[in-house]
Amino acid sequence: MLQSMQTMSALNQPPETPAADGRADRSARTRKKILEALFALVGEGILRPRGEEIAERADVAVRTIFRHFGDMEGLYTAAQHHLDSLFDSEQDEPDLTGTLEDRARAYAELQGALFESIRNYLLFYVARVRTAEEANAIRSSGTANQRLRLWSALPECAAASAATRHTVEQLYSFQFWDQVRFEQGVSVEDTVKSITQATVLLLSSDDRR
Repeated sequence: MLQSMQTMSALNQPPETPAADGRADRSARTRKKILEALFALVGEGILRPRGEEIAERADVAVRTIFRHFGDMEGLYTAAQHHLDSLFDSEQDEPDLTGTLEDRARAYAELQGALFESIRNYLLFYVARVRTAEEANAIRSSGTANQRLRLWSALPECAAASAATRHTVEQLYSFQFWDQVRFEQGVSVEDTVKSITQATVLLLSSDDRR
């Protein structure tokens, strides 16, 4: 009965007018422009851009940002959700062949290329952290998907002991890559080489295998 009433009510609603459709389209385009402006600034290394900077890049008024997102945190949250879906869709399971060393090197190169391209966006996540709990949540987000991708490339890792498995997983993490590349200043080539050598050593000497 309730469902029938709801259906009748929906049927009795006046159809959306072209003007309403046009307003919705303009609103969606404006939101897209604002998010693209934010992403562009983050990509340039401005990890927490001000509303004025975003508005200028998007060619809108600052009040337009607040009208569409409520406040800056609302905008940042919308951006983070968009990036979450984007990263998930772009990370397919790798199809790698060859020896353990060949696959370890190839997967390190794949992960390195990914981390190099999205580093500022990942740091954008970190820049929003206020508590240890939030930091842990960000650090663990995507861990399951990353683990499955690693195991697909290196099934030896999935079969290894827990201690070896966790260590190898850390070698292919963003935290490890960022520390070696940007805190220690190691080149991409040498970082890949270090990850490959450590992976082969750990998995080849694991007692479980």
